Amino acid sequence: MTSNATPEYLALTGILQARRSIRKFRPEPIDDDTVRLLADAARFTPAAGNAQPWDLIIVRDPETKRKFGDIYVEQLRQKNRLEMTRDADIRFFGDQPPEPKAGFVDAGLLIVVIGDPRLIDAYPLRTKIDKGAQHIVSSLANIVVTLHYTAAALGLGSQYLSDTGSPEMEIMLRDLLGFPEPLRAYETVCIGHADTKPSSRFVKETDEIVHFERFDQSRSKTDAEIRQFIIDKLRPSFKKVL
Repeated sequence: MTSNATPEYLALTGILQARRSIRKFRPEPIDDDTVRLLADAARFTPAAGNAQPWDLIIVRDPETKRKFGDIYVEQLRQKNRLEMTRDADIRFFGDQPPEPKAGFVDAGLLIVVIGDPRLIDAYPLRTKIDKGAQHIVSSLANIVVTLHYTAAALGLGSQYLSDTGSPEMEIMLRDLLGFPEPLRAYETVCIGHADTKPSSRFVKETDEIVHFERFDQSRSKTDAEIRQFIIDKLRPSFKKVL
């Protein structure tokens, strides 16, 4: 650690290093004050063109969470069937898919991040034409990350639920949660009190990802090396501890 590390930097990196995706929560409620803290922090998220193309649907009702979980499990069954068509060594879950379950239903709250694609018109015309849709997605990704780290700062666990934006799940959630066209479901952040100690995860070293001035071609990876990296570092052992 260099002498330039400020107390604020140390606090931030402590949160960044400690956050993990939680797969099991204690069924304890999240109070209104905590919900307000999460939302208040999230609204300062950087957004392309300051368009702020988001709404947050807070789900705390147990029955709604249960229905949400049922939708997710059905989506996961389809996803697992597709995954079984891949080569076993690169398959996300290894030899066999785990039994689909929605452990997040015990989380105190689900925050469904809803995007409004009409805010593409907040960008300059050239930007809108070139990469407006990409800017909408990157802005929604930013607020999701903000919610995760805000939860960690409040001593809470969180989980990504990226299947939210899959076509069938989004349609079913639209019916369940009542958000109209043309709004889109982007992702759900499940937040609550962790009921498990998360495992460590593989993180690349700083020197592996940083290039000064120009890309260091000597560190380019072949397709075979990328595949081996996925097998060695990401599949499937890291999943078995969750």
